[in-house]
Amino acid sequence: MSNVRWESPFPYTLAFNLFKKHLEEINRSYWAFVPAANTIKALANQELVDKTADPKKFFKIPDEEDRRIAPTYEEWKNDFSEFINYSRLNIIMMLSSCFETYLRTVVSLAFESKPGVIIDCKDAVDGARILKKDITYGDVTDKSYRFTEAIDDVCRGEWDKRFSSFQKYFGSAPKELLGLSRELDELRITRNNIGHYFGRKKKDYEAPIDFEPNETIKVSHKRILKYFKLIYLTARLIDGYLQKNIIGSYDIIKRYFIAISKGEIIKDKMSSDAYQLKKMIGRHELKKLSKSYYNELITFCETNYVECETDCIFTKNRCVQEINRRLTDKGISLIFNGRKVLFDSLAFKILLTKDNLYTDSRFSKRAVDNRHQVQYLHSSALIEYVTQKLELNANTIMNELKESFML
Repeated sequence: MSNVRWESPFPYTLAFNLFKKHLEEINRSYWAFVPAANTIKALANQELVDKTADPKKFFKIPDEEDRRIAPTYEEWKNDFSEFINYSRLNIIMMLSSCFETYLRTVVSLAFESKPGVIIDCKDAVDGARILKKDITYGDVTDKSYRFTEAIDDVCRGEWDKRFSSFQKYFGSAPKELLGLSRELDELRITRNNIGHYFGRKKKDYEAPIDFEPNETIKVSHKRILKYFKLIYLTARLIDGYLQKNIIGSYDIIKRYFIAISKGEIIKDKMSSDAYQLKKMIGRHELKKLSKSYYNELITFCETNYVECETDCIFTKNRCVQEINRRLTDKGISLIFNGRKVLFDSLAFKILLTKDNLYTDSRFSKRAVDNRHQVQYLHSSALIEYVTQKLELNANTIMNELKESFML
């Protein structure tokens, strides 16, 4: 069995998957604008040859708005260039916001996954175990959320300081990532100048009392492309490092527990948790994985994060899968009529009936699923009981169970 908790089969986190979609949205919008602006400039240049030509004769504009457009082609060109620059400034704001939203999300996942990093004991606690007991543990909007200050350490201020905090909590970051500090700081300063001083420099516009406005910061098309590449590369490097070393599959596990708490996944013998989770994850353009992975992940969660060994939360099929896994891990084979067989659902039902385990509250609980059908849920204590019994009687028990069924 692979280490489904710490080795994610996905190439990136759910946070990065969302970041990519936001980045693609901004990119498509920008590239809808670029050719349109170039076409407008080219056509206007063909029609309005004279600098003093009236642009109202070329552009379609309602008569009542005539006064709002520049009186000459030369002045219109200057206005349009300024508009293009403002558009690029706004793109920078969107790129920065997209990236910062991703950064806070992935860093919060890292702290939640291994909360021991706060006290320099990285592997002391598995955050998924805490999340299973208290779903508000992973809710950044909850007043009791415990990682806000640490997240701010990593996600605010100059990038040298951010990377210093990153390494304090999470270990040595990739050199390629650290090497992006200067460019990221340039983006941060540009973003702040746009957001706080509407495109002017802080030193000139922190509290201006001049008579004339300063020029806006000029941003070229080439610079925009540079920022697209910069934030994608930075996010990819951060994601790869944190997923491998800190997060593992915590994001998928968190999504699973949230889905259960919200009723998006419900106990249903016609549609297993694994199938429901696979369907949910599959809608979001992540790597397609077999149902066996989701079975393994959910079995791991329920086996390792159950609050009490007598909590009845496992379906019959989940129990059978886990029992077979444990037997395989121990190198034990069950024998029926001289050949190796797996423990199956029929044998499970016969054994539980024979040993009166359906009526023992430590092992079983009668429940009604969302289709109003009766089923039984079972505990980890039952899984352990059955596994031990099979282990001690591996050569004979399957014959005994099948024979008792025929009587």
